Amino acid sequence: MSKPEDVPPEPTPEGDLALQTALADAIEAYAARVHEYGEIPPFPEGREVQPSEVATTAAAILKAAEVYSFEIAAMFNI
Repeated sequence: MSKPEDVPPEPTPEGDLALQTALADAIEAYAARVHEYGEIPPFPEGREVQPSEVATTAAAILKAAEVYSFEIAAMFNI
């Protein structure tokens, strides 16, 4: 039985490493740009990113970087 065309391939360690590397590179580049020139939108005009995708990614990044809720509150003065 063949797979439907819209089903993504199973993840592989090599694919995961490539994705992790791309994400880390993007985070470092975005942060450097913001620190040097000021705020810019994280997504290009017209590109829609679902809130659940943002929340999933942000939660994983914060957990991996060991950033906790009280630190987030301090950064945003809440």
